Amino acid sequence: MAKVIAPFKITGTLDDLTFYIDQENTNRVKTKGNPGITKEQFRDNPIFDRIRNQASEFGSCAKKSQSFRKVAHYFNNRAKDGSFSGRSNKLMLDILSEDQTNPTGRRTVEKGLESQDAKEYFIGFEGNKLRPLKKVLKTKWNWNANESQLTINKFNPIKHIDWPEEAEFVSIAIARANWNYTNDSFTTEYSNEIVINKEEKPLNILLETKIPTENQLQLTFLFIGFSIKYRKTTKELKRSNNTVSIIWSH
Repeated sequence: MAKVIAPFKITGTLDDLTFYIDQENTNRVKTKGNPGITKEQFRDNPIFDRIRNQASEFGSCAKKSQSFRKVAHYFNNRAKDGSFSGRSNKLMLDILSEDQTNPTGRRTVEKGLESQDAKEYFIGFEGNKLRPLKKVLKTKWNWNANESQLTINKFNPIKHIDWPEEAEFVSIAIARANWNYTNDSFTTEYSNEIVINKEEKPLNILLETKIPTENQLQLTFLFIGFSIKYRKTTKELKRSNNTVSIIWSH
């Protein structure tokens, strides 16, 4: 019996083929009246072209997703949920679908990113979907790409942040990166990290980074993390409390 390799499960009957889920939750296919089909039949039968094409594209997107997740690893490692990898894969698949040049099975993320629409798919992508930026930061902010600066005027910590119950401090920082998605390399510039007490009076915040010299795809990340006082230092809360969001791409 052949195994179905695809980013989804298939069940039911198509012509002489029956798709089913076995006891080990593996998606398999067999022909009617026969115990199954060989790997060679699965490879050579044109009826499986669509599945093979989708599996090929999913595999290439998964590899590209690994590269993407490294771009702001310092932030992502501190603010992510269990679906982070899967959602990154889905983002790459959405971008790949913008490739209108290559046939299905040969489409690429690189070609998809030639579309300006695809570049904008990054904006709003969350490392931790349980703590999205719009929920955590409850005031206006401004990003100036030319100056590579983020400002928050009259920031009132107690009112403008959705605080985890035990948190005493909030950390805010940005990163600006260039992702060379063709050769899977990147340069990431991080700002200073501002740590603010929950009870602090309103203040103006200015965060700035260097601008990466290369410009294949530039992305800006906003990180918000929480901590408590521990002896003479601070101890960061679990990453499920924290936020990292892409706020700009170009």
